[in-house]
Amino acid sequence: MHAKKYIIMKKILLISLLFFAACAHHSNDENAVAKAKAKMQAAKPVNRFAGVQFAVQKDLSCGMPLAAGLEDTAHYQGKVYGFCSTECKETFLKDPQKYLAKK
Repeated sequence: MHAKKYIIMKKILLISLLFFAACAHHSNDENAVAKAKAKMQAAKPVNRFAGVQFAVQKDLSCGMPLAAGLEDTAHYQGKVYGFCSTECKETFLKDPQKYLAKK
């Protein structure tokens, strides 16, 4: 009878140890995930155009507000214009007066 109790207690102990080891491992994973999330939130993207004064607040080629996304700029007649893409900038530079007249 003692042998059966010993085997049962040994199994319970083994299961308990496995359970606690799994919980400890899971807890470490959660801590690692939380730390990674904190790092990602702390690392803010660098605004390449911070402090630039734009002549208008929208992409003159497509009309998109610069606040929605700024990818490129062009200087024309002493002013800086922002564009959502290089393609929009190139379109503007082909005939700037056409787009400035619409402004």
